[in-house]
Amino acid sequence: MSGLGAEWCGRLIRGAGEQIRADTAWQLVPSWENIESGGVIIESKSAVTPPVGQALNDIVKRVSETRFTLRSEDLADARTAHSTLTAELDDYVLPRINRSRTPFLIAVGGSTGAGKSTLVNSLVGRTVSPAGVRRPTTGNPVVIFNPADSRFFEAEHYLPDLPRSSDPQSSVPGVVLIADENIEPGTAVLDCPDIDSISETNRALSRRVLLSADLWLFVTTANRYADAAPWALLKTAAARSTSVAIVLDRVPPEANREVRHHLSSLLSDAGLANSPIFSVAELELEDGLLPHSAIYPIRSWISQVGTEGTSLERIRSRTLTGAVEALPARVRELADFAETQEQTHAALADSLENRFRSAQSGLAEVFSDGRVLHGEVNARWQDFVGTGQLFRGLEPTMARMRDRISAAVTGKHDAATPLHVAILRSAAVSLREQAIDVVDEVNAEWRNTAAGAALIEDQPELRTVGAGLEDAVKSAVSTWSDEVNALVRDIGQGKKSKSRILSFGVAGVCAVVEYAAFWDPQRTRDMGQGNRQGAGVALNLAETIFGEDEAAGLIASIRQRFLDAAVGIVASCRTPFDNALRLSAVPARQAGALRASGERLEVAL
Repeated sequence: MSGLGAEWCGRLIRGAGEQIRADTAWQLVPSWENIESGGVIIESKSAVTPPVGQALNDIVKRVSETRFTLRSEDLADARTAHSTLTAELDDYVLPRINRSRTPFLIAVGGSTGAGKSTLVNSLVGRTVSPAGVRRPTTGNPVVIFNPADSRFFEAEHYLPDLPRSSDPQSSVPGVVLIADENIEPGTAVLDCPDIDSISETNRALSRRVLLSADLWLFVTTANRYADAAPWALLKTAAARSTSVAIVLDRVPPEANREVRHHLSSLLSDAGLANSPIFSVAELELEDGLLPHSAIYPIRSWISQVGTEGTSLERIRSRTLTGAVEALPARVRELADFAETQEQTHAALADSLENRFRSAQSGLAEVFSDGRVLHGEVNARWQDFVGTGQLFRGLEPTMARMRDRISAAVTGKHDAATPLHVAILRSAAVSLREQAIDVVDEVNAEWRNTAAGAALIEDQPELRTVGAGLEDAVKSAVSTWSDEVNALVRDIGQGKKSKSRILSFGVAGVCAVVEYAAFWDPQRTRDMGQGNRQGAGVALNLAETIFGEDEAAGLIASIRQRFLDAAVGIVASCRTPFDNALRLSAVPARQAGALRASGERLEVAL
């Protein structure tokens, strides 16, 4: 479609030839009374059909709700696409649909040093935008308009989020407004920041100003017309059917034909074959302005566009038509970026869940396969039971083994405490290692992604276990030890066990059952013969004291209590990661909602 002509009228216009009027427009802007519930409502009539108006409303709503919270590899592109689409909806599409007398905006854009401001000043006939003032530190667009259109700009209908100023040399970011009788009523000229400014903010603002305009007057030079930066924007203009005129500045007379021919070829390849080209020779300025004769063709053409309603409306309609028709593809692109965010967040969450689930399920093996009993614990156990004497001449019968064990450990109160301390110390070390290992594993996996690495970089608490882990482990192990003591004393109230517990001593019995709790014959791995025999001795001794069934139940309870405490300690190390994911949460199903809104507009068109 080439404009708001017959095809557009047949599908979008309420009646053939009906004008877009402010008093009969669908209000495609957020209703501030309904904004808290996420509503964007249609309040009155429009030049577009209800399906198109409603589809546009849905797009505005979905785009405004889209969030990019994770620093994925494509985040910069995603945010650029989002901000550009938001700005185009707010600055161009909605104002054109909602208002019948929006001034016709001509944006003068181009690269640094191309002569944009000089051209603007020359077209106006006086210095309204001092050349070079904005490079490279400021980026205030200058809007020159007829005083009759002051209300539109001063009432902040245009770029409403930017402050207003009347000083072209102001260092405060904002829009510079200049009323001038030399500008045709209903027309405004926009002097854009440099499209290739060293400032990212300036580049973004330049793009925003260009996309808010009905017509682009793109300024380049004979030396720089083939640069990449201008063509990226010109291709955007072609994709949305924006009308573009090219001003080829500072062209040596002898190179004019060759440069124009090559530029025409490039424009044709970019889909802008019908764009007029105006050449401006390399001339001496007169009071900072180009000679009238040099810019007469440009000024005459702009004046003609501004005074001939048919020409102006044709250009405006073509640009608006192209912008609206390009929206579904733009929304799909944004949806792809949003989907990447959703997938990235889900991948980080899955990685976290899998690592901690694996770590927690592995605790049962770690604390029941005998590894806690190695080293110092084994040495203290030998001191406690007198292993060297005990195992020499042991009779094979269980009864005699129990008698020998009982005789060997009876009264060894002094040896019980070092054993108890060694068990607690070894258990604490193993528990701390498990917590550190799982945090390190999550770190390693997250650092393999740009988003995960960024979260870790931004939040130091994700890099290592918290400073409170040591105290938490000590407290958990100490509490468990107290529970073991309480259980032993409670069971010791029975007549059957009381005398034996008194004979061994509570500390000794606690040390025995603690030792036995960290060994489960079904989970034993690579356990040395000495440790295996020691664990078997502890189990047999517990059975001698409490009876077989009572001992089995007590040891299982003690083991489970420690595992519960260990799971709690390891789980607490997950909290910082959960918080990081919560703070960077992506709105649920935003990609699907965006795609659906784009498809709805596509169907309505």
